[in-house]
Amino acid sequence: MVLAVLAGFTNQYLHIDQASLGDLALYVGIGLGLIFYLISIAVVRYVLRYDEVQLKGKNRYITLGGGTFIVLWIMLTVLLHTIKL
Repeated sequence: MVLAVLAGFTNQYLHIDQASLGDLALYVGIGLGLIFYLISIAVVRYVLRYDEVQLKGKNRYITLGGGTFIVLWIMLTVLLHTIKL
């Protein structure tokens, strides 16, 4: 969850929007969010050392927080873009 918030703030800090990057802004923003999500997967798997038994599935560490990450990241990005922090 912390990395989703960090991804949202990074989108705003790097000024990833239609005015600065044009049509490329969508792909850059999605790529940045994907990078942060991959980092969160690595944290769960290698830093926190959760395994298949604890997560109750072989590749569960990939899908476990995906929905929450995406929703929080997009909502925070839109909110920050709207209020222009």
